[in-house]
Amino acid sequence: MKNMGVIARDENQLTLIYSSNTRVGIHTLSYLTGIDARYLAIDLAKTKVADTQWAEIADSLGVKIGDLVDKRQLDIDTESTTNFNSNDWLKIIQNNDSVISRPIAIMGKRTKQIDNPPEIMEFFGVESAGLKQSTPSGTEPDIESNTENEKFIEKNK
Repeated sequence: MKNMGVIARDENQLTLIYSSNTRVGIHTLSYLTGIDARYLAIDLAKTKVADTQWAEIADSLGVKIGDLVDKRQLDIDTESTTNFNSNDWLKIIQNNDSVISRPIAIMGKRTKQIDNPPEIMEFFGVESAGLKQSTPSGTEPDIESNTENEKFIEKNK
């Protein structure tokens, strides 16, 4: 039997875990506010995420907890962090929200750490049906949706 996670995962709502003290976090949130979709934004500057949730996030991303941290944001020598364990990284995250400089998006079974704010659109079907079209021949524009669960932003893996 598979263990239940502690993070609520909804196929119809995106959860964004971000820090309002980071540029990528603020810009990623602005993309969400500009679309008509359900989302839950958790600002690490105002709300703490439990240690067990951080462990689940890291596990779902296939990384260690320390890999979630932007080590450039630390005021210590990066080489001195080589012996840090998960508990050390959790203390750093809990006491300095800006070390999570790359927001984390969760929607259903998908979890992704966002490097570039437009990447958040990968979680939503990009649809252009209904946009004003001009046709040179005077025919009516095609404004019906003709896509089915397609994603238009492709990423190299």
